[in-house]
Amino acid sequence: MFIHTPINHQQCAVCCQPFFNSHSVIQFRVMSDGGVLGEIVATEKVQGYQGVMQGGAISALHDTAMTHCLFSRNVCAMTAQLNVRFIKPVPLHTLIQVEAHCVKSKRGLYVLQSSIFINGQCYSTAEAKFMEHRCTA
Repeated sequence: MFIHTPINHQQCAVCCQPFFNSHSVIQFRVMSDGGVLGEIVATEKVQGYQGVMQGGAISALHDTAMTHCLFSRNVCAMTAQLNVRFIKPVPLHTLIQVEAHCVKSKRGLYVLQSSIFINGQCYSTAEAKFMEHRCTA
């Protein structure tokens, strides 16, 4: 299923331009359980310590996945709070999968969770609160 990116989000430096590497933009697809899944191979463009992703780039990956999970529900919202748990260093030049799910919503406030996997093992998790924001279709 195609996920529509609102016009006022189409210049996002993280999800609408090559951010995690120099050649590809992360794409998300809707999963059967209503969450979204994206895949990317990160390069030295987002390196922190030698050979691993920088923590801010990992946080950005979680935030991007959760934002697209909301887009898949035709919801525009801005991050109000983001808590990230770093479990293992995320290596570069490896296929990274990120999943996001909306776990609760009430009156324009959304709670989402995200996980980063490599070869089926979890490397990082996050939970965030988003506040609804007016979008330009």
